[in-house]
Amino acid sequence: MRWENSSTLSVISAWKKMETDKNLRILFISPRGGFFSNSEEFTKFADKSRELQTIRHFWNGVGIGLLILASLTPDEHEIVMVDENLENIPFDDDWDFVGISAMTQQAPRAYRIAERFSSKGVHTVIGGIHATVMPDEVSKYADTVFIGEAETSWPAFIEDFINGHPEKRYSQSDYAPVQIQKLPVPRYELLSKYKYPVVFVQTTRGCPHDCEFCVASNVYGKVFRRKTEDQVINEILEVKKHWKTAQVGFADDNMFVNRKFSRSLVKRFKEIFFSWFAVCDISIGDDRDFLRDLHDSGCRTLLIGFESVRRENLTKIQESHWKEKKHALYEYYINEIQGQGIGAYGSFIFGMDEDDPGIIDDTIEFIVKNNLIGGHATIMTPYPGCRLRTRFESENRILHNHWDEYTLWNSVIRHPRMTSKELEDGVMKLFRTIYNEENNRKRAEYIKAVCRRSVHGRECG
Repeated sequence: MRWENSSTLSVISAWKKMETDKNLRILFISPRGGFFSNSEEFTKFADKSRELQTIRHFWNGVGIGLLILASLTPDEHEIVMVDENLENIPFDDDWDFVGISAMTQQAPRAYRIAERFSSKGVHTVIGGIHATVMPDEVSKYADTVFIGEAETSWPAFIEDFINGHPEKRYSQSDYAPVQIQKLPVPRYELLSKYKYPVVFVQTTRGCPHDCEFCVASNVYGKVFRRKTEDQVINEILEVKKHWKTAQVGFADDNMFVNRKFSRSLVKRFKEIFFSWFAVCDISIGDDRDFLRDLHDSGCRTLLIGFESVRRENLTKIQESHWKEKKHALYEYYINEIQGQGIGAYGSFIFGMDEDDPGIIDDTIEFIVKNNLIGGHATIMTPYPGCRLRTRFESENRILHNHWDEYTLWNSVIRHPRMTSKELEDGVMKLFRTIYNEENNRKRAEYIKAVCRRSVHGRECG
């Protein structure tokens, strides 16, 4: 059976029923990656910083893409999953093929892993965001490359592999569109051996905002697609079955774009109450009733992409100028969010076009003044596949393509008013200042006062 014209549901149904004469032994790998800057100075700083260790602690784990592919694979095939940040890769075991999912900064490590398995005669597969936007490069290292979402092309690959003629590339555009409402629960049990403090669930794909520096819109599209409420609830229950005390992190690029769906979903969250956090845009601050529902369902932190405290920086990142229009309301929205007992964790980017060395202190002042529960800064990074890279290439502003330095904390750009050292030192200065003893105490006192004053008897923990 071929799968190009089949719907997601029919692909899953037919594939699950398919019987083969060969039971495969498959290894899935999430390659080791540097969480922070690769610079020696930053590494020493991060190792000594309690707050950065906390950030590392919570922003860990692997994406769910491989777990979904595992759930789409017939049960007779054995699948082993390895998070290389926590476990060594079993290179010497017998595998029929190895599947690797990698982001850009993981790509060099993914290539080394693939080369080592290839030297042993093991078929290698690489997919993920980097493979989607750089398939020609990835094809130099992998026997098979997956381009785009893989849920509807995966069965074709398995069939081809079993029949002895896997193709070099499987592109989602050659197969039926992925209908995420038809996808099964990811096989979280494959990662249950790891004591993750946070486990990620995805409720939506796509983002309509199309920021210049973001690759997600190119990979997942600008159309907002969502799972059903029952799907999301079942995935959360599956996570809690394997990690009793872990917090759920939602991996959506912008979770609350469809507010009607979000309201209904969050009401379901109240029924099972669990601790969770999500990424969203600042407009969540204009809906006090929804914020109360978020808190009452167990939401304790929202990671919000402010991007810059300077309005002029926001004019270029979106053709719609949506974020620029929201800039004047930043402080009001923060007060609304935190006033309901939800911590606003601010994300900022250094190295935007209108930045100068003063942007470091301006951002620190904004975070402290507004009592953000937390904040971090990254450096503007022109990832392959985003509009920013196209512009920076035309302006000769990209220093190199050493992907392992595309960490968001290493500077890989030429900036008209800031050196790479100023950008990297600025990130460290922000962390050192925001999380010093005085600001930690001030922030804790503020949050306690807000909880006592504004949350009317709701739990603030």
